[in-house]
Amino acid sequence: MLLYLKSLNKTINRYFDLSFALKFLVLFAVFYYANMYFVRLILPGEHYNAFADRHLNYIDGITGTIMHTANFLTRAVGIDTHVVEPRYLVGPAGNKLVMGWPCVGLGILSFWAAFVLANKMTLRKKLIWLMSGFLVIWILNCLRTALLMIALEKNVKEWKKSWAFGRTLDHHDLFTYACYIFLFGLIYFFYRRFKPGSQRKEKEE
Repeated sequence: MLLYLKSLNKTINRYFDLSFALKFLVLFAVFYYANMYFVRLILPGEHYNAFADRHLNYIDGITGTIMHTANFLTRAVGIDTHVVEPRYLVGPAGNKLVMGWPCVGLGILSFWAAFVLANKMTLRKKLIWLMSGFLVIWILNCLRTALLMIALEKNVKEWKKSWAFGRTLDHHDLFTYACYIFLFGLIYFFYRRFKPGSQRKEKEE
């Protein structure tokens, strides 16, 4: 029976990396639900934890860097915006953008972290790929926020576009799709770089 299971596992792995898939799913679930649990700790309610909110609030930290970078970009094009607290970007015409926790991209960050860590490579390479993906997501979020504020200040009302069957495609959708497109591009280059046999070739060299 044991020999049969080993043979079956070998056959499956020939066409599908089962161990990677399992590690990816477990890691993604851990990262995603850990983030969701932390959100409950920092939001008002029965699970609110003052210590976590004041001293461990990495979500506000990420939000602050996005809003301040977006503020720099809008000021660079001549719009006198300013950041109020970490979550509000306010324009001279009174327009205000609020970045709630769903806008930070925790699900996408969890996806990328799980993908990189589930792969077999050195710790140094994992850190490089991990930070590369995080940087892409962060830059896209900064650009998204800056463009939204510019659109509001310039009174561009048609920044929402209609999709087929009456569905509305808003900036949250566009940000998510753009992130996954760029991340899948990174995944493509990742497998081009670390395809089977490439590491053996590196060692031979």
